[in-house]
Amino acid sequence: MMKKKFKKVMILLAWLAILEFAAMLVHNSILLVGPTEVMSRLWQLLHTVDFYQICLMSLFRIMVGMTAAFFLGCFFGACMYKWNLFEEIISPVLAVMKSIPVASFVVLLLIWQGSENLSVFISFIVVFPNICVSMKNGLLAVPKEKMEMAKIFGMKGIGKWVYIYRPSVLPFLISCMEISIGMSFKSGVAAEVIGTPDFSIGERIYVSKVYLDTAGLFAWTISLILLSFIVEKGILFLMRKALTPIRYGKNEVQNGKKNKSSLSSDSNHQLVVDNISKSYGEKMVLNHISMQLQKGGRYFLMAPSGSGKTTLLRIIAGLETADEGRIEGNHAVTYMFQEDRLLEEELTITNIAPYTPARNKYLLAAGEILPKDCMRKPASQLSGGMKRRVALLRAMLFQYDNPDAVCLLDEPFSGLDEETKRKVISFIIKYQNGRTMLIASHNEADCELLSGILWKL
Repeated sequence: MMKKKFKKVMILLAWLAILEFAAMLVHNSILLVGPTEVMSRLWQLLHTVDFYQICLMSLFRIMVGMTAAFFLGCFFGACMYKWNLFEEIISPVLAVMKSIPVASFVVLLLIWQGSENLSVFISFIVVFPNICVSMKNGLLAVPKEKMEMAKIFGMKGIGKWVYIYRPSVLPFLISCMEISIGMSFKSGVAAEVIGTPDFSIGERIYVSKVYLDTAGLFAWTISLILLSFIVEKGILFLMRKALTPIRYGKNEVQNGKKNKSSLSSDSNHQLVVDNISKSYGEKMVLNHISMQLQKGGRYFLMAPSGSGKTTLLRIIAGLETADEGRIEGNHAVTYMFQEDRLLEEELTITNIAPYTPARNKYLLAAGEILPKDCMRKPASQLSGGMKRRVALLRAMLFQYDNPDAVCLLDEPFSGLDEETKRKVISFIIKYQNGRTMLIASHNEADCELLSGILWKL
């Protein structure tokens, strides 16, 4: 790394030496000015109050336009993602903003409102379309699996943004800002050169042109480059910092709401599956399935792989809609998916804790089936068996204090050795807490270990 940096510095010094030598040969400070004279002029500017006032005023105007473009672009991009009609309406406007030359906008704005805030509007126009598109694409990139997980575990508001949207959206916005910040500064100062508002870098560049002050032109240009560089590094640092996994913090997740139903059901039955059918295309997955689950029971849904176990669980959880039939009963749902669906970059404890009303209350419970040293590791560093146990913990501890909840566990023992499986089974029995359980499996021995009621599809 040090060698690469040293090499870059040497290359830069070599180019500066070449430019200085070329300026000496030309010996005309209007046609070509050397780095030494430029730095001397910049040093003179640094000792004047006007220099800082001019830089700050230009920076302020450009930042106002860029900041407004960022936040409005995020809002409009979210609206484009949410409503197709809104996207159809706004897309032509964005296309015009991206295709019309900046010079045309500059002339129009000079006619309409003068030169004072010209760079504000130009910076906005350059950045806004890019942010809109990036925000929409970032939201479209959110995995469907994570959205389903958020729905099941009642993630809303800030919690949903932090754990679901943020990791998908921010990389798009960071890539966009890497390009847009430089474009905003270049176009904003170009607008100032045309409009020449007081106390602006663009005005000083224009004056340098009028007086054939090439050294001054380069000095102000270097100042602009440094400003742009500092702002870009600062903004991107903050955005990348915001992308860092959230390690601690208050729980923003609410308990899942009960799925209220107008249908009446037997008080002894927590859940009634009535004549459910589901097909995908021509393939019939579930064919008029009916079952009754009594409150507090442990039921095993047994069938070979591909027989519709997962589909039935998803219908009960409200993630799929049946073609025929209905689900009766007032119940909240907690769900262990067939896939782990963890927040891979977050800590193990964070994967468990956000879905529970109190973090510390369940730490001891997690320690019964997980090694303590893995609790502070990112989920991505865990083995397959450990990830499966984290997913089980998340499902079992969510809605723990709600006796009306239904626990849906899809292949909870896959990837576990026999010793670990027995620990997990003991954990499930201990923390069932009176809730109804429906477990999808293809192993009858698991049903016997859990003293469950077998139901074959």
